[in-house]
Formats: sequence, structure tokens, C-alpha cells
Amino acid sequence: MDSSFRPLIARELQLLERLLEPDFPGCDELRHQLKSVTAKTIDEDGGLALQCDPSLPAPVDGRIPTEGKCADADGVVIHVLLHVVAGVMNELEVYREDTCRVLSPPVAGALAVCTQYSGPVVDWGSSGGKPGSDGT
Repeated sequence: MDSSFRPLIARELQLLERLLEPDFPGCDELRHQLKSVTAKTIDEDGGLALQCDPSLPAPVDGRIPTEGKCADADGVVIHVLLHVVAGVMNELEVYREDTCRVLSPPVAGALAVCTQYSGPVVDWGSSGGKPGSDGT
């Protein structure tokens, strides 16, 4: 494994755990991979390259099986996408809809999560969708 990768910080781990809360094909294998995941920051918005033990590939359909959304400090929507390549977690992508820089990093409790197999798990408007609105 690449030595420039580091263990996840708590906020990063919580984001990934939140994205893996819904049940969808491959979620169990991705949850297992989470135990060995390491990361490298790839952009200023908090995007991460991910690497983990590939011994239990996830049978996901498509590259992005799960996505979260929340509002940035100014109300613009932030997207948090989990990319899976060849059944293995590969990237956590973070971006704003208006392509400006993220003002306040997303937190797991503010994410409304959906998969390509289901609709939203929570109504992200119900908490105001603001990072930290869940008390974190």
C-alpha cells in the first residue's frame, strides 16, 4: 500500500459510515473494507483518495453507489460521493453545486444519504441541512 496514505480522522470516518448506513447491494462488503481504509487528501474541499484491503470486493452496480448532500454555511448544496472501482472504495468526492470552494466541511449528521437503489434516507431540509445543525 502507498505510504503517503494515512488513517482516517474521525470526521472522515463518520462521513463514510453515514454513506454506508443504507442497505444496498455491496454495502456489507464496503462496511468490511472500512475497517482497513486509509486516505490521502486530494483537494481543498476535503476530497480523499482511498485505499483498503481489496480481498472482499463489493458487488456494486456503478461507480457511485451512495451519495450524501447537505447545505454549506451559505446554503449552497454540498455533495459527498463514494466512488468504488473494481469493488473497492477508491475516492470520497466532495464538491459544491456552484463549484465554489466548500466553506464548512460536511459532517455526517447533516448528510441526507441516498443510493442509486433508493430515495433519500432523511429529509435534509428538516434539520436546515446546515453542517453542525445536529449538535456536532
